[in-house]
Amino acid sequence: MLPALDRISASVYAVDLRTDEPIVAINPEVPLLPASNAKLVTAARAFAELGPAYRFETTLHAVGEIKDGHLLGDLVLTGRGAPDLSQADLMTLADGVAGSGIDTVAGELVVDTSAFDRESLGPGWTWDDGQFAYGAKSTPLAVERNTVDITVSHRTDSVTVDASPTSEIVRIESDVETGPSERLEVYKKRASEIIRVEGEIPPGETAVEASPVDDPMMHASSLLQDALEANEIDIDGWTRIENDPVETDGLPCATVESAPLSTLVRDMLVSSDNFVAEQLARTVALELEGKGSWGIWEEHADAFLADRGADAVRLRDGSGLSRYNLLSAASVSAVLEWVLEQPWSEQYRQSLPLAGVEGTVENRLTDISAPVRAKTGTLTGVRTLSGYVEDPGGEPAVVFSCLLSNLTGDLEATATDRIDELVGEIVAATDLE
Repeated sequence: MLPALDRISASVYAVDLRTDEPIVAINPEVPLLPASNAKLVTAARAFAELGPAYRFETTLHAVGEIKDGHLLGDLVLTGRGAPDLSQADLMTLADGVAGSGIDTVAGELVVDTSAFDRESLGPGWTWDDGQFAYGAKSTPLAVERNTVDITVSHRTDSVTVDASPTSEIVRIESDVETGPSERLEVYKKRASEIIRVEGEIPPGETAVEASPVDDPMMHASSLLQDALEANEIDIDGWTRIENDPVETDGLPCATVESAPLSTLVRDMLVSSDNFVAEQLARTVALELEGKGSWGIWEEHADAFLADRGADAVRLRDGSGLSRYNLLSAASVSAVLEWVLEQPWSEQYRQSLPLAGVEGTVENRLTDISAPVRAKTGTLTGVRTLSGYVEDPGGEPAVVFSCLLSNLTGDLEATATDRIDELVGEIVAATDLE
C-alpha cells in the first residue's frame, strides 16, 4: 500500500530492470522541480562528454624574455574551471615560476578568465543564494571552492574571528558574543566583499563555518601573489583580469591538475556539492562549444533529455539550485537506465551514496533490506530521491525516481518520510532474492 500523496504535487516512477515492467507510476511524465536530483544528469553528461579520467588544468605562463632573472613581460594565470584548486596548488605554481629562474616580473599578473562567460551565479537562483557557501560563485579560476573558512573561537574571555585563506579582498564584520550554546550565522553581504559573522559561542569553544568570497578572481590573484612573494618573486605591475583569451607562447612555467573526474563526481553526489556541479556543467559546455556558459549547458542538457524521450523538461543549471529547472520522474529514470548502457556505468553507480551508510542518505532507508544507492534533493517546498535498488549480488535491479513539490507545513515536514515509505513499498513489491 503506497503512502498517501494527496495534496502533494508528485511525480513517481519505478521500473524492474529484469522485466522492464513498471512497479509504480504516479504522474511519471509531470515535470516538477528536481532540486539536487539535477546532479544525476550533470554527472551523466560529465562522464559522457569529459570521461572518468578527465582532469582540469590550471596553468601559469611567463610571457616574454627572461633576462638575468627578470621576466620582461607578464605572468598569465589561466583557469579552466577546476573545482578543487587549492591554496597549495597556487604555491606549486609559484614554485614553478621560481624554478624557471624568475625573481622579478616587469609586467603584470594577468588572469585569463575566458573559459567561462562573465556570469557567476546560476540562472534562476534566489537572490540570497550567493550569500552562503552553498551558492558560491562559479568561475573559471576558483581557489578553495571560492569560499573561505571563518573560524570563531572563544579564548581567555574574548572572541576572535579569522578567515582562511585570507586575501586583500576578504573583510570581516563580526558581532559574536559569549553564550550558553553555539548559535552562529555566517554570510556574505549582498554585492559586498564584507563577510558578516554574528551570534553566540560558548566559552572555550571553536566553530568553523564557510563563506563565499565576493570577487573570486581578485581573491585568487591575491593568494597567488602571496605565494610568489613567499618565493621572493616581485611583480612590478598590477593585476589585470582578461575576459578574452590571452596569447601565451610555449610551455607553461607550471601546471597543476585536478583530481580525476570520477573522484570529483563522487564527491559531488555524496555530499550534494553545488559548486562542483556548476563547474562540471559549465566545463561540459566549454568542451562542446568553446565557452562555459549556462545557456550552452541548457541547450545540450535539454537535447540529451529529449533523446531519452523526455519532453516538457528543462535544466538551466548543474546543481539544481535553479527554480527554473523542471524534470519528471520518468525523465530522471530514463537517464539512470541510459547510464547502465555506458562503459562507465559502474563508476557512476558507485559514485552514488549508499543509503544508511554515507552522505546525504546516511540516516535514510536504514530498515530496507536491499542496498539502495540514491541522490537526495532539497529546496524549500521540494523533496526528491532517485537512484538504484541493487540485488544481493550488487547489480542494479530497480531504477526509481520520487519527486515531491509544492510542499508546505506538515506536508513538507513529513515529505522525506513519505519518500522513504515509497521506496520501501517499491522494494517490497520486488522479489530481490
